[in-house]
Amino acid sequence: MTENRLTPIPMVHGKAKTLGRRIREYRTMYAFLLPAIIVVTIFAYIPMFGLVMAFQKYDLVKGFAGSDFVGLKHFAKFLRDKDFWAALQNTLAISVLHILIGFPLPIALGIAIFSMKDSVFKRVTQTITYLPHFISWVVIAGLVYKMLDQQTGIVNTLIVALGGERVAFMRDPNYFWGIIIVDAIWKEIGWNTIIYLAALSAIPTEQYESAVVDGANGWQKLFYITLPSIAPTIGLMLIMTVGNLVNGNGGIGFDAVYNLRNALLSSKANTLDYFIFAEGILSNKLSYATAIGLAQGLVSLVLVMLANATSRKLRGYGAF
Repeated sequence: MTENRLTPIPMVHGKAKTLGRRIREYRTMYAFLLPAIIVVTIFAYIPMFGLVMAFQKYDLVKGFAGSDFVGLKHFAKFLRDKDFWAALQNTLAISVLHILIGFPLPIALGIAIFSMKDSVFKRVTQTITYLPHFISWVVIAGLVYKMLDQQTGIVNTLIVALGGERVAFMRDPNYFWGIIIVDAIWKEIGWNTIIYLAALSAIPTEQYESAVVDGANGWQKLFYITLPSIAPTIGLMLIMTVGNLVNGNGGIGFDAVYNLRNALLSSKANTLDYFIFAEGILSNKLSYATAIGLAQGLVSLVLVMLANATSRKLRGYGAF
């Protein structure tokens, strides 16, 4: 079986093609890429000029040019802030649990759907699993609060019917991590499965046919054909997920925490993303929040680089 390798840069008369030549040759693909480049530039790179606030005592009236420079004062401050460390602990706990539980499930679901015979059931299953991705977290949070209501929720109704006592799920902080992880997995498992289904569809059918002729069973085809063939896709997704370990709650996102949390759950629900929002927007500490956000972004960058380097060392390829 051929080993997966990164596609080499095309050669012309023994020399690598120049960037300009590649752009001219693949101009149609670059044209499709152009809108994404424009959006990322406007919403991701241009706002980075505002990071100067992290080193200032920023004043809205004075602006960037007139605000006093304070150096690393805000960075030293959040390192002494116990609320920051509590938010970091919550973020890491949610992220690690979500990655350990939620990352393998789309792979398993993708393989299961791919293994089904092409039928109405297969198409319906795929559609049902990815539809929750399009539901707003506002709607999902409303459903969760209704379902877990201590008096009228369907979950507590079932618990009582089975002889148990009612549980205040949305008032007890100890349940929050489990609730948000289960909700996030249910919401995104089908959408992430699409990526793996695309990778599975690219596997040549001849490999499976040859394996059947050689007497391979289902498990052998899985471990010797399916998983090695989609390993680059799994590695890329894992690198991107690890990059969100301290940023975005391991891929769950700020909007999930914002809509599901309440004051009673704050000890377990205040993540770094929410802490930055509370300090910067609610408390108007823009420079302080910017400093935390900058440190958070730098840690995410380091994690992505380490994950990519590890992938290159172990598998021979990475995301970049």
